[in-house]
Amino acid sequence: MSGPVPPGTDKAGTDRTDTPSKGTRTLGMQKAADTLRLVAKVAALSLHRPSRPDRRWDAFWRGVSLGSLSEPIIWDAAPGAGNQEIRHHLQAMANAMDTSLPLIDLGCGNGAITRRLTEIFPSALGVDVSPEAVAAARSAHPDVPGLSFRSLDATQPIAAAGLWRELGDANVFVRGVFHVLSRRRQARLAGSIEALLGTQGRIYFVETNVPGGALSYLRGLGATGQKIPGPLRQAISALPKPGHFGARQRSRVFPADRWTLIAEGATVLKTVPMEAGGPPGSIPAYWAVLAPRPQTSRPHTSGKVSTRW
Repeated sequence: MSGPVPPGTDKAGTDRTDTPSKGTRTLGMQKAADTLRLVAKVAALSLHRPSRPDRRWDAFWRGVSLGSLSEPIIWDAAPGAGNQEIRHHLQAMANAMDTSLPLIDLGCGNGAITRRLTEIFPSALGVDVSPEAVAAARSAHPDVPGLSFRSLDATQPIAAAGLWRELGDANVFVRGVFHVLSRRRQARLAGSIEALLGTQGRIYFVETNVPGGALSYLRGLGATGQKIPGPLRQAISALPKPGHFGARQRSRVFPADRWTLIAEGATVLKTVPMEAGGPPGSIPAYWAVLAPRPQTSRPHTSGKVSTRW
């Protein structure tokens, strides 16, 4: 005759403490099914993107200009929260840069942040690979002292070297560009930045650094298998896939033998609300300030660009 059954065991004496409950298994299956639906939605939206990255950006800004892309631009931070983010960038740059130098904003888009950079720099040049973006920026910010815009592919170091010969040493600002580039284009952009800084300039960049994969990024902005918010859906259908760019990626793209790390830290990027009337979105991000180490032969001194990149 058997004695009492100990708590946490069945009548056969099997320990049940590690056995998932029926409710837990159901929730896990529901989450897996939702993930599959979200992946399918993202894949369907991604079919509409142009294959070449530069064409994606020009097609995006053309769509915004013509009204065929009518959702809010996801990275345009809402008033209030966005101002707080920009103030953080301005303060970090003021503390770490020579603000008497001109500032170049690489990947300026519609120029909203470029305009704010004129608050602490004598001039700010917004540069974008998309002529449509530059046209939008010029239209949105006419006659602002010290503010100008230009279409240029900053992943082409030869073009950057030409810009350095025109402007001289400058500081560089980058927000949310490296994380959407391939490794090869990241390295080329770093080479361009090295040419633009000369011996006196420094770079401040801030990039998305979401833990997990692309699905974590999407879920953090409210995407589910049932619904993807409009601004996010628009970005998925038109733009490159987001990625990570944190300290590990920074050390690869800006190696210690060529760059000095001045400062770094964690922050958040503020997006437009994902739903009308809702709060701004928040994306975990990483920022850093760097300066190029002196080299025996700078890329622009001889009119040639380093083939390292």
